[in-house]
Amino acid sequence: VKAYIVDRRAQVSPRMVAYWQEEARPLASYFKKLKLKNVTPAHIAAYQNARLDAGRAPKTINGEVSVLRQLLKHARLWYRFREDYKPIPNHKLPVGKALTEEEQARLFEVAQSRSDWLYAHAAATLAFYCGMRACEIKGLKWEHIDLTAGVLEIRRSKTPAGWRNPTLNDVCKQALANLYAKASLIGATNPEHHAFPWHGRAQKIDPTRPITSWRTAWRSILYKAARNDEGEVIYPGLQGVRFHDGRHTALTTLCEKGLPDWVIQAQVGHIAPQMMKTYSHVRRLALDQAAAALEPNFPTSTSAAAELVN
Repeated sequence: VKAYIVDRRAQVSPRMVAYWQEEARPLASYFKKLKLKNVTPAHIAAYQNARLDAGRAPKTINGEVSVLRQLLKHARLWYRFREDYKPIPNHKLPVGKALTEEEQARLFEVAQSRSDWLYAHAAATLAFYCGMRACEIKGLKWEHIDLTAGVLEIRRSKTPAGWRNPTLNDVCKQALANLYAKASLIGATNPEHHAFPWHGRAQKIDPTRPITSWRTAWRSILYKAARNDEGEVIYPGLQGVRFHDGRHTALTTLCEKGLPDWVIQAQVGHIAPQMMKTYSHVRRLALDQAAAALEPNFPTSTSAAAELVN
């Protein structure tokens, strides 16, 4: 994998390099010192079964094997596997939930209640109300943000298909303005500085590196938002909410508003066809409304024409 990265890194994004490194860990742990030239289709099938037995999802396993496939292709060895390799079928429905307006109001009421949740609150705002992925948020630098024009430049995403220039609404502009005010206090507003800077021990901040995670703050926000002061669960829908559900909520909102697919993708980036199918029920409502809007206010067929059809 290291040699493959050296050969390919000029053609791919840093995120793709990180993906290869991450997916290669379980491969290296399983195959150990087995050489590529000695790998057989039986080895790959055994690996798939072992990962399934370990409780890994088909999508995860297929992603790991895809890295092995790339290595074998690069070594001109994949021809031995083409007829035998079969990815694991993935029959699991897409995971995701859209929060109601009441749940969103409660979540953000809590998220803005503490100053040490500033970055988690801003990140959630961009996820729910700009449809951004976590990796896109972490990659934001001040040079990518134009608060005056209200536009973002996203050049770090899941794939290059996610690169885009979405418009910021007022709530997102305010969240980023709050971050800029914070950055001004610590001298971290240079164009190449990250809007979501790295936090080390004792809250040491390095704006030249992106934040690694806001997981602890996110979990604390969810825990408090789901409960009242006595610890009783009053918002069960806020339990177990993934950060990525913010993007899911944004997509659902856009579809419910009846926006066309090309507008949605221009705002939130590439969406897999299977993901768009998830929202077909709300999109059908928009199409029904379109059909009703096209209904003329005058008769277009006479009774005689109707009789001919019958």
